[in-house]
Amino acid sequence: MRVLLPLLLVGHAAAFAPSSLLSSPLAARSEALSSSRITAREPKRLSLRMSEPLKSIELKHSSGSSATIYPFGATVTSYKAPHEVLFVRPDAKFDGSKPISGGIPHCFPQFGPGKIQQHGFARNLVWNVKDVSADEPDMPSVTLELTETDETMAMWPNKFKCTYIVGLDEEKLNCELRVTNTDSKPWDFQAALHTYFGVSNIDKCEVRGAFKGSEHLNRMDKPPSKTKESRDAIRFDKEVDSCYEGVSGQVVLYDEVKPNQSVTIRNLAGWEDTVLWNPYGNEGMGYKNFACVESVKAAKPVTLAAGETWISRVAILPGAK
Repeated sequence: MRVLLPLLLVGHAAAFAPSSLLSSPLAARSEALSSSRITAREPKRLSLRMSEPLKSIELKHSSGSSATIYPFGATVTSYKAPHEVLFVRPDAKFDGSKPISGGIPHCFPQFGPGKIQQHGFARNLVWNVKDVSADEPDMPSVTLELTETDETMAMWPNKFKCTYIVGLDEEKLNCELRVTNTDSKPWDFQAALHTYFGVSNIDKCEVRGAFKGSEHLNRMDKPPSKTKESRDAIRFDKEVDSCYEGVSGQVVLYDEVKPNQSVTIRNLAGWEDTVLWNPYGNEGMGYKNFACVESVKAAKPVTLAAGETWISRVAILPGAK
């Protein structure tokens, strides 16, 4: 198996040649990120059949931090260090009838709307638990795996293996996603960690990072507009759905009410874009107490040849570092 690191992918411009993307269902989403919103007609969907409480895995570190992970969607729903860093919406379901709305849901192999269901199918499926080292006090972790099924092949006809490793160390929550092309042909994909972070008050927080001068796609405009961002920090005073192409590295969600409950997101590999989302005014979703700061690879989809692997890593640290 050939492992293709993200820096190598960026350097291979031929992998993103227009001719290779125009025939791909993910090409439409890439264009949407740079021009306008897609309105998908009857996207292909998975049918969810579970209707009982979901199982979860608990990780505990000797420092006192902990994490909860559900194999359904490979969703991390809690990270306490010692306060709760993540947020689960009050309308979230934990019976498998829909993806878990909160924590760290996956978007794969599609980000947003397109030819298949919103954000793809990875968050709708039960991932296989390959390894759990919850009893290791200094490095507890869990490894989950997702591969193609007859149902995913009917929606997206590509063979793949996703490996997701979630672990705790003394200072942070570590999330690593590996996507391997196990097919005999190349294919492309998009991915994201649609992370919900808890805040004291959405009106009294801001997101800091390398936003100024970046390409900003405002998906709330009709049609969506693309401009250069003029701000160093982004605030939420209305509904926000914004993609910042090329903004990665370190991003800080600063809580002005409780600064010690701010959070630092370090995108270490793979993730190249940042998406901010909040359904401002939607009481049912609990908009007042969360901000989505998403680690994304979507503006330029990843193309993998047979046997290649794309690797992403992000670390989530309590506090503004």
